[in-house]
Amino acid sequence: MINVILALVPLAFATGSLVWLMTSGAQAQARSDAWAAQWMRDNA
Repeated sequence: MINVILALVPLAFATGSLVWLMTSGAQAQARSDAWAAQWMRDNA
C-alpha cells in the first residue's frame, strides 16, 4: 500500500504541473491573440 501511495505522489505532481502549464499557456495565448487583434485594428 505504501508503494502505491509513493507511486501516486509524483504522478499527481506531474499531472497538476501539466494542467497548470496548459491553463497558464492558454491564458497567455488569449492575451497575445487579443493584443495582435488590437494591433491589427490600430495599424492596418
